[in-house]
Amino acid sequence: MVNKVGRPSKARERMATILRAMAGVVARDGLADTTLSNVAAAAGMQRSLVLHYFGSREGLLQAFVNEVISAYGLSMMHRDPAAPLSARVDAMFEEAAYHSREDMIVWSELVALAARDATVRERVSRLWTERWLPDIERQLAEEYPSAEPRHITSAAYVLACLFEAHWAFQLQGLDDPQRRDQVREAARAILANLAAPIDGAAAASD
Repeated sequence: MVNKVGRPSKARERMATILRAMAGVVARDGLADTTLSNVAAAAGMQRSLVLHYFGSREGLLQAFVNEVISAYGLSMMHRDPAAPLSARVDAMFEEAAYHSREDMIVWSELVALAARDATVRERVSRLWTERWLPDIERQLAEEYPSAEPRHITSAAYVLACLFEAHWAFQLQGLDDPQRRDQVREAARAILANLAAPIDGAAAASD
């Protein structure tokens, strides 16, 4: 949506402001206690304006998952696209993987809600199966073209499991440098396994 002089419409700007405000409210109060009223207050707007743009709390939550949460995952995977894949995987376990602790809390809140709410669970599942995991698979396939597709798929899933578990443990206080080194070593071993068929083929040709 664009206005007559080519600038983004006021509606789009306001909706983005509301969604950013919602992230702060979720981190502060939790998803269960996030309401149209406290999101509106955080955004500096009237509740009626939030209702106008999103229709309901359910509509606001749907937009939050589809736009804000989806962007979290993709930004992590593409933070430094020019870097080697191994460096990008290492970076997924660095403190800067999440832009802020608030982002990490927001994600953990969404996971907790997904465990109780079938609608949210379905949306989060679709983010993984339709966006995030296929994106990881694509990056792995580009880096390791000789690896079998089933190995690519398995590696993408296991890397995602390592990432999710590592940051869940971090929120529980297991955040010392040794733990990060251990999980990076495990991730590198997964990448090395994908490279092994290439090395084996080269050895056979010798």
